[in-house]
Amino acid sequence: MYRIFYAERDATLYEKYPDQNTGIDQILELTKIASGSKLNGVIQGNTYNTRFLIDFGSEITTLTSEVSRGNIPPIGNGANSASVFLKMYAASANDLLTSYTINAFPVTESWTNGNGNYSDNPIQKYGASWYYRTSDDTADGWTTGSAAASSGTVQGTTNTDGGGSWYTGSGYQASQSFANEAPDIRMNVTDIIRQWVSGSITNNGFIVKRPYSNEISGQVYGSLKFFGRETHTIYVPRLEVAWDDINNAGGTNTVTANTYVPYIKNIKSEYRTAEIARFYIGVRPAFPSRTFQTSSFYETKERLPVSSSYSIIDTITNETIIPFTDKYSNSKTKISNGGDGSYFNLRMDSFFPERYYKIMLKCERSTDTQTFDDGFHFKVVK
Repeated sequence: MYRIFYAERDATLYEKYPDQNTGIDQILELTKIASGSKLNGVIQGNTYNTRFLIDFGSEITTLTSEVSRGNIPPIGNGANSASVFLKMYAASANDLLTSYTINAFPVTESWTNGNGNYSDNPIQKYGASWYYRTSDDTADGWTTGSAAASSGTVQGTTNTDGGGSWYTGSGYQASQSFANEAPDIRMNVTDIIRQWVSGSITNNGFIVKRPYSNEISGQVYGSLKFFGRETHTIYVPRLEVAWDDINNAGGTNTVTANTYVPYIKNIKSEYRTAEIARFYIGVRPAFPSRTFQTSSFYETKERLPVSSSYSIIDTITNETIIPFTDKYSNSKTKISNGGDGSYFNLRMDSFFPERYYKIMLKCERSTDTQTFDDGFHFKVVK
């Protein structure tokens, strides 16, 4: 089962422009300007980094309530819990190393989003920046004083250093390593979310950055730009909450034909965002043997293999919104098998309304794996 929560505010912190706010910029940036490199034709005498803040605000409150009500399992990485992933889409990437790491930490202090853009001239100084949490007018600089001694180790800044303040230590950090792969982020942040949901620390959002050893080295790490909250696309930063809700109580028979055709029995053309839809899947042999019988193949209750899963695709962009379950993705999209055949549940509030989506099915047996893209389309409306 999947539940998707969307970011509510974000801002990039620029060490090169330490009092500039970018709270409504469409792009979040991880860039390092190494000492001795050129910027706008000028050789730089110092090294400058960027980091960015991203906060899910009331969405974390909703997540906490849903866990309390039992609608979402306890947050964790175990078999009977819900894991949480920070998903961000790369807008561009330049001059990256073949291998690198990105870290995320929970921010220790409150901050103001602001309404600045990177391209503003003059720059906007109200809102979070490298030096300040809220505004240069209040001299409200980042500090380490907000951290409780019992809640992890605090890293970060002094008023003069800037760059944010965050918790580190076991349970207070997340990371993702990349090696010759697409730069989109899908980072397991379950431990941090569990701290917020339990009330162990206050939710002030994430700070996303390169490892400190990368920031201070002379190595050039290139530029990574991600779509932010203000993007006018479907690529808004999100939290993917995933857990197994499969039921294999059985009552039907797994399909035995070498080639077979699954079909969705009850798919509708439109679903409202408030709906939790259950899709029932039938399956029949692709080439049934000629035989005399008194019922249709479509009335049988053969089920898909137990390890089958589903994926949801945006039909316009062909972007995967919910991925198949496999050993790499840590997804939770396995298909259940009950007395009425195979089925899965889908929350429509996880999707942007007024868009079209399609369902793909992947069916795995010990002898073969088949993927089906057979025009199972639906639209989500408000």
